[in-house]
Amino acid sequence: MSAERYEREFRQVLELFERHGSALVIGHVDPDGDCIGSMLAIGMMLEAMGKTVRCFAPGDRSELFDRMPGAHLLVPIEQVRGFDHDLVVAVDSPTTGRTENLVRPCADEDVVNFDHHPTNEQYGCVNIVDETAAATTMLVYRFMKTVAPERITAEIADCLYLGVLMDTGGFRFQNTDAEALRTAGELVGLGAHAYELAHDFIYMKRFRTLKLLGTVLDSLELHFDGRAATMQITRAMLERTGTEMKDTEGFVDYGAALDDVELIALFRETAPGEIRVSLRSRNDHDVSRLAERFGGGGHVRAAGLTIEGDLETARRLVLDGFAEMIR
Repeated sequence: MSAERYEREFRQVLELFERHGSALVIGHVDPDGDCIGSMLAIGMMLEAMGKTVRCFAPGDRSELFDRMPGAHLLVPIEQVRGFDHDLVVAVDSPTTGRTENLVRPCADEDVVNFDHHPTNEQYGCVNIVDETAAATTMLVYRFMKTVAPERITAEIADCLYLGVLMDTGGFRFQNTDAEALRTAGELVGLGAHAYELAHDFIYMKRFRTLKLLGTVLDSLELHFDGRAATMQITRAMLERTGTEMKDTEGFVDYGAALDDVELIALFRETAPGEIRVSLRSRNDHDVSRLAERFGGGGHVRAAGLTIEGDLETARRLVLDGFAEMIR
């Protein structure tokens, strides 16, 4: 991923930032570290430029994100409705549906689209989309470094580093390439707190979260002679442990740690009749295609989808898809 590849688009984005007075920065449902980091970095840049900014992502988010610089920009949905803005910046969202349609394809308003998912639908007036990037924050960093390097404060560097850290699984996932490591190193040089971010977002867990993890691991099942694994999180599990769905970030990776397992699914009962599924894969299995079948999306080795129905229905549909892939 090179700055030259997107230099024209970067200039167009900066022009939009400079032209408009107010911006809504939108992320995907149940935002993760890459989504939050991208939103806050862009939000702080726009705020420093004198713009009125609000950041929002639908669904649940961990309270840990409230510790991040720029968290004051994160607002509830009530402050999004009726917000008079003239620019939308969407991050880490391959489709407008992933924002619960708070973003509309470029038509009546200017929309900037920063994303690294191969399933991105290019819905922006300007699209900064590169599936080879390990994290969306890497694209945001490349944009800032190219057009306004003086605006990358230590606080913004923290937010950008968080995205790289989380989307590479603490630099353990297969997408940890030279560009990701180089970007992380540059961000530390700009003031990002590598130890503190890893400590807070990867290593530290609350007692009740670990109790929930133990229950979820008890639900672990192997399928297709050990080539696939499933786990589940029900609302009853959350009630017994006093936890919330936002406490389950990273749980799917425990299934991915199993030897010889090629496909992993974590089923989450987010509401009655609604099951959200996180998919992971090894080898050449493309789970994004399975996710797209149900209106979801993602990457070749990490994707997500939502199924309307009960847990057993979701399990059957996903395992049928796994069976097709494993043949």
